[in-house]
Amino acid sequence: MKMVVFGSLNIDKTYSLEDFVRPGQTVSAYKMEQFCGGKGLNQAIALRRAGNEVYFAGAVGQDGGMLLEMLDANGINREHVK
Repeated sequence: MKMVVFGSLNIDKTYSLEDFVRPGQTVSAYKMEQFCGGKGLNQAIALRRAGNEVYFAGAVGQDGGMLLEMLDANGINREHVK
């Protein structure tokens, strides 16, 4: 079955800290990681893994190369991604 997902795809940034930050305190993170995210992206991947032909419609910024690679790696058509 062919499906189109209109949705969000974004880069999630996760920062690791030694402890919780208290009000008025500034701390440095010892690690920062980036992951592909967004409800639309997650839905598209799930639909593709279920065997559907999936088209994604959305937009990414200039820093969205990893998002486009994730769509490609999962066999999702991205001809409608700006």
